[in-house]
Parts: sequence; structure tokens; C-alpha cells
Amino acid sequence: MIGRTVTEVTVRENESSQNFEGQKGIRYDINCIFDNSTRAQVEIQGLNRKYDYGKRAEYYVARLVSSIAVKGDDWDDLPKAYQITLMDFKYDKSNEEPLHRYTLTDINDGSKLSDTINVIFLELPKLPPIDDKTDIKTLPSAIKWGTFFKEADNPKRQKLIGELVKTDGGIMCAEKTLDKISEDGWRWFDEAYNQSFRIDQVSSMNACRREGRRESQLESARNLLAMKVLSYEQISQAIGLPLEKIEELAAELATSQS
Repeated sequence: MIGRTVTEVTVRENESSQNFEGQKGIRYDINCIFDNSTRAQVEIQGLNRKYDYGKRAEYYVARLVSSIAVKGDDWDDLPKAYQITLMDFKYDKSNEEPLHRYTLTDINDGSKLSDTINVIFLELPKLPPIDDKTDIKTLPSAIKWGTFFKEADNPKRQKLIGELVKTDGGIMCAEKTLDKISEDGWRWFDEAYNQSFRIDQVSSMNACRREGRRESQLESARNLLAMKVLSYEQISQAIGLPLEKIEELAAELATSQS
């Protein structure tokens, strides 16, 4: 993802409190240190929840920075920190590029602030298709790794996995680790910390409430439009929806009536 050699990896298991039905036992984090002291937290996300995952990633990378910035450090010596996430859903629906890199930039000219805080998303559903004609050796490393995570447990793509292993020593080690995990009956569990889970719950509930309120506003606006008593501007002010949305609903109503 960032072109550096990993020198240290820590996998931390976190016992969860099992506060809800269906919650599984152990949560885990993967933290890496690279050969230039850069730090990264690596995470895998399989579900596209209702809340904004981008904000969640910002929170994690900010916490990572604060954990390495101890009193007495020189700001110039503060290493970069990364939140790296492989996600099995499309986060950015505006384009089909699988790899996205985010950092703090000026909103006017795009100039970077310090490069300390970095977020990387690799969206697995956007990975390019690979067939027998694909030259595996020429694929970018991030695409190879993403393909490995996406297809490692697919019995129909084991030939592809074998080709990926041949071209990347790191993927070879990952495959051996995955084999050992399978032999030992190791279970993969839910992501992140108990604290993040609580935030997940609250964010999801709030998103549902907002969605419910939005549907109620739309239904009220349709009813007022059907009555043909108030102007579009009056309905907009009464319901709290933009005038453009009221005009859109009016057009839909006219089409359905015709």
C-alpha cells in the first residue's frame, strides 16, 4: 500500500462483552511499524453499515497519531500514521478506482498540510478482473494483495492464488499463515474495539432515525401537493425540505396522475 517494508506487527485480541445476541467472542487489531518508523493500523471491513465509514477511519488514524506522540517529542520527528482498510463494498460510488488515498489538504489549492495523517481504502469489489491472459507479474502490489484477500477462500480461484504467491514473498507468507489458521480451526470475528462497536450502534440508530424522518417529510409533502392548497415555497417552509425537492416531488406526482 505504501511501498515500505514491515519490521514489526502486533495482533491484539480484545475480549468483547457480548452485550447483544449473535456477538462473537474475540475482536482484533493489526498494527504495523515500517522500516522508516511509519505506523499503520490495518483493518478489514465486510459490511457497508449506514454510518459514514470515512469518519470512523479518521477517528482511528487520529488515535494512532496521539498514541505515538508522547510528551517531549519533536514535532519534526513525528512519523506518518496510516489507517489502511480493505473493504468488501464500494465506499466511493463516484468512480470505479479500487484504491483511494486521503490526507489533509487545503480545500482551495490542494496543498498538503504535513502528510502525518493518512487513510487508505482498497475497495475489493472494484478490483480489475483477472483471467488467464492477465500478466500477474505486472499488477501493482496493492491489487495483488486485494485479490488475495478477496479470492483466498474461493476453491475456483486457487490457480490464481498460486500465481500470486509466486510473484510476491509477502503473499506467500500470508498464504502459509492462512493455511495454519484453517488447520487450527481459528475463527475470524467482528472488527475493531468495543468502543467502536458502541459508536457503530449509535451511528446506525441515528441513521435509521434520520431515514425515518426523511420518509415522513416526503410523505407529508406529497399529501400537501395533492391538496393543491399551498405554493411550493410554502410547502418547503412547512415541511423543511429544499424547494428543489418539492418541485421534484410535484413533477413525480404529475407524471403518476397522467
